[in-house]
Amino acid sequence: MLLAAVATYGQNQTYTASTEVFSNPDRGFYHYSSSGSSSNYSFLSASTLNSYRNQNMSVVQRIFYLTQFTSSPISSTFLTNMQTDFNTIRNAGMKVMIRFAYSNSESAAVLDATKAQILAHIQQVAPVINANKDVIVMYQYGWIGAWGENYYSSQVADFGTGDYTRYTTTQWANRKEVLDAMINATAVEIPIQVRYVEYKKRLYPNGHSRIGFYNDAFLGEWGDSGMFLVNSVQSAPSSADSTYLTTQTENLPMTGETNQVNAPRTNCSNAVLEMAKYNWSLINKDYLTDNINTWVSGGCYTEMDKKLGYRFELLNSSYANNTITINLQNSGYANIYRSRKAYIVLRNTTSGAETSVEIAADLKAWKKSMAIQLTKNLSGAVADGTYQLFLNLPDPTLTSPLYSIRCANTGTWDATKGYNNLNQTVVISGSTVTTPIVTTPVVTTPVVTTPVVTTPVVTTPVVTTPVVTTPVVLPVEIIYVSSTESLVINNLPSTNYTVKVYNQNGNLKATSTDLSNLRRGYYIVKVRCNGVTTTKNIYKS
Repeated sequence: MLLAAVATYGQNQTYTASTEVFSNPDRGFYHYSSSGSSSNYSFLSASTLNSYRNQNMSVVQRIFYLTQFTSSPISSTFLTNMQTDFNTIRNAGMKVMIRFAYSNSESAAVLDATKAQILAHIQQVAPVINANKDVIVMYQYGWIGAWGENYYSSQVADFGTGDYTRYTTTQWANRKEVLDAMINATAVEIPIQVRYVEYKKRLYPNGHSRIGFYNDAFLGEWGDSGMFLVNSVQSAPSSADSTYLTTQTENLPMTGETNQVNAPRTNCSNAVLEMAKYNWSLINKDYLTDNINTWVSGGCYTEMDKKLGYRFELLNSSYANNTITINLQNSGYANIYRSRKAYIVLRNTTSGAETSVEIAADLKAWKKSMAIQLTKNLSGAVADGTYQLFLNLPDPTLTSPLYSIRCANTGTWDATKGYNNLNQTVVISGSTVTTPIVTTPVVTTPVVTTPVVTTPVVTTPVVTTPVVTTPVVLPVEIIYVSSTESLVINNLPSTNYTVKVYNQNGNLKATSTDLSNLRRGYYIVKVRCNGVTTTKNIYKS
């Protein structure tokens, strides 16, 4: 009986990483599409999007060409057609990155509209965008120039044209007015992207929490055609610009395409390095196909397909004293750029009823190349009973399992529910599992195994004794105080405890609350008291 209790209340599970390529929301290769540059609107089709999903894609690019509206309001028919596209995207379980432009060629007679007309159009499309914020992963700063790439423009007085180093103060101000209008008219959940590093640095010198980047000349010449400000064809970006882009895309989208063969930069060995360095989440499979073919033949395409964006891998989990602890890592090129929460789902093995309990407030904190640990005490979350445990990483607003995040492990994915099976079946007993009864004589006495368990004589001393209830009054709290470079530990049930501080590689670095001798960085603190271990990740500044 004692052995059974230990097996039930203390379990360890190790997970095997998967090498499989599969779809996950908001990341990976994508296909380009557009509404067409004529008056005949080109709709997205459900069959086309389903074929994309079969290619493990979760996002499509959509450029809305307003060719016929350069000097007039957008028609209600065009806006309705946009909504039809968004409905098709949602029904297919996909998402979309959007951009608006007035021309698809730099030789077009009219490349774009005036600033006043653009500002009016931004207000027109805003209600449609906001109504579909659930499936719009990003809104690219287009509007100006061919393809909406903010380079050549017909409106020279308003915006200048060509080389952005020649824009006047007024032209920069006009471009910022357009960008500000996009930001202010749309929901905060939708990230905005700009084409050039110089734009964000100049227009928002203090940064902006919604603005990421798209690079439509990735790995190309002239600093990726202006992505970076350089002086010659093959100049490398400055270390300041390189660091800036790396920092500014930590939790913001980095997407785009290649536009030329530029070996050795476009070769596998360098391409994967730059994707990881600059936190790439999405890249166009349609352009440039020569580079896509090089990546396939060079053997790195499959790695890109797996690692573009995030790739969460479960490492192990343990269950003891009513507490589930999960360790995982992000082996992808990037972090999450749209907020979502993590939940433990408890499925009652008798009734099948499910209860979700939040275990992480925002997956943006799950950084690549960092140890990620989740801990949750499940006492009181559900009635006493036996439960299967799952990790659910759902979309904040969309309920389809197609929008839930799948961890890269074998034997864990439940495609029907969109859950990651922790392969943990546990017993939860609110008044028992939080006490140290496993190691005390109370567990081994005949009282546990005889019929007198149900009599008042047996249950009264156990339920009313302070030993049972004290440990669950307040959870142990671990606080790092940067001013003193030390730990403060609150709510300990006893003065007899141990402290162990590990680095991310699992090496023991300290055994006291004094962390002054440790380097700056991330550490894992484990405090053990009365047989219970409390764990917390901290950053020593």
